Amino acid sequence: MAKHSVQRKRKKRGNGFSFGSAVVLVLCFIGVSFGLYLWQAAFSIGQPTPTVDDDDFRPTIGEPPYRIVIDAGHGGSDPGARGVVQESEMTAATAEALSSWLERDPNYIPLTTRESYDSTAKPAERAAAANAQDPDLLLSVHGNSAPEGSSAAGFECYPAVPGRAYHQESYYFAKQLAKAMQAAGASLRGRGGIRYIYYQGEVKQLVESSHKEVRVERSFTILEDVNCPAVLAEQCFVTSDTDVAQFGSEDGCKQTARAYYEAICAYFETTPLPEE
Repeated sequence: MAKHSVQRKRKKRGNGFSFGSAVVLVLCFIGVSFGLYLWQAAFSIGQPTPTVDDDDFRPTIGEPPYRIVIDAGHGGSDPGARGVVQESEMTAATAEALSSWLERDPNYIPLTTRESYDSTAKPAERAAAANAQDPDLLLSVHGNSAPEGSSAAGFECYPAVPGRAYHQESYYFAKQLAKAMQAAGASLRGRGGIRYIYYQGEVKQLVESSHKEVRVERSFTILEDVNCPAVLAEQCFVTSDTDVAQFGSEDGCKQTARAYYEAICAYFETTPLPEE
């Protein structure tokens, strides 16, 4: 008896994953991703934009020569504070000595905010003069004062305040200034010699640099209006005999200028010229 071969029909095995299923999965993935995005966006509303902490910040510097504006505070019809010395005479002597160091150093081009120290120029005019010269850094040189009988003394400086375009660069430069002045023998006022100034109408408010909140009040005009990192330095109290002897006399201004020069070199990471 002949054997009949039995042919069994084989069922075609599908892969179990149709085009429709793929579409559903893709839509689910998009929906979940979009939901996560909306959740993250909602959570981040009102949160501050992350920035590098001031103490960890390092400025980005280009190639030399660097254009440094030295703004000698007061002058002309504005003598500034009077005491053991006149502020405008002290700032002019310090600016002149600092310019001399920078002129000798091929890494720097010293610039000024007016034609002569005897001419009168408002802070806004000096800032405009600085901006016209495309500066990399500005240092405004000043002297402090206190009422008669006060023993106030020491160094302090004011960088561009938090929230401004060059705040972190300015704060970094202020740290170099305070460090150099302390090494020269100055006592530092406030938090490491660095403070902020805000004007509320005609009232000037001093704030320690630990207050990093962004405020709408303006600071010193020269700091607000200049288009580069900027610091205003109060090198000593013109009303203090001890302070003036060390940092406001003829030799004191030269010593201060050297400290400022070394701070500028530290900011731009160049080697200072040796002292004479």
